[in-house]
Amino acid sequence: MAKVTRKQGLILLAVALALLFAVRSGVYAGSKKEAATALPVTSVQVTPVRYMDSTPTLTLSGTIESQTTAAVSAKISGRIAEVLVQEGQTVSAGDPLITLESIELANTARQASDALRKAQISYDLAKSDFDRYQGLYTKGALSAQQLETASAKLKIAEADLSSAAANQSSANQQLSYSVITAPVAGVIANKTATIGQVVAPGNPLVTVQDLRSVYAVINIEQKNLGAVKEGQTGVVTVDAYPGKKFTGTVETINPEASTASRMFRTKIKLPNSGSELRPGMFATVELVTGEQRAALAVPQGAVVQKQGQYYVFVAENSKAVRKAVEVGSINGSVLEVKAGLAEGELVITTSVNRLKDGDTVRVAD
Repeated sequence: MAKVTRKQGLILLAVALALLFAVRSGVYAGSKKEAATALPVTSVQVTPVRYMDSTPTLTLSGTIESQTTAAVSAKISGRIAEVLVQEGQTVSAGDPLITLESIELANTARQASDALRKAQISYDLAKSDFDRYQGLYTKGALSAQQLETASAKLKIAEADLSSAAANQSSANQQLSYSVITAPVAGVIANKTATIGQVVAPGNPLVTVQDLRSVYAVINIEQKNLGAVKEGQTGVVTVDAYPGKKFTGTVETINPEASTASRMFRTKIKLPNSGSELRPGMFATVELVTGEQRAALAVPQGAVVQKQGQYYVFVAENSKAVRKAVEVGSINGSVLEVKAGLAEGELVITTSVNRLKDGDTVRVAD
């Protein structure tokens, strides 16, 4: 065997190192490629689609309004002398709320009363003269012309008395307008009146709201109008009293849709003896629209809404499959599904907002 020179040995060593580097580089690149192509797996929880007893209901948002709201204003111009009520105060119909300065009105009423007394005296005198002249005329002691003159004076006195009585009535009425009273029983709200304020007729000064009964006002779409009838029971909840339900009945349904929303304004009347419900509160109204029946249901957390569409993810062969669904009424923590799912399918209940159709999933134990 030929002897290997030092130079040849170095060359062989370099070739061996190059081959070793090439082999290791190829293996490393392959492992990186395999790692890059591995798909992420999302761990999820699922629940089977089941039938449950469901009562069809229509759930809508609304607003509480008072049964009667009276905006109180002055009937005459004047300056406010006293404000006798505060917001939240309960008043009865006819209770004084505000008084206006009334010295000039009182003087006018007094002058009208004096004028009426004078007119009454003149009338009484003219009547006495006419009666006396009429007696003399029947005895032939007085001419017809004199009797006619006495009759004319009596008619003039009668007209003057009538005018004076009308003037006194008007003056007294103007004086009564200086005391602004409650037109209905209720609670004071939206008080803007202040002492010294100059007011004009028609300018609202305070509101009286009758809260013994209130309305929950909702707007119903045309497609649901056939399921709502007057006299139907409605259950109302408000955020102010969590868990408490207020029961009322549908009292009025506007026969004409709003030109802006094309929806029908509907009022549910609610007893409110404790004044718990206040105008302006947001309310949730549930109307029962059918008989109890069996219906497919899924947890509310499994349903995703996007651009007005509802869908769920179903776990099939380790994949998240998105399915569009038609939802119905809410019953506690579950939601009725009218179409799109079958009994027994496994709907994903976790991480639904991060999933995409076709994502790889692993069902957690």
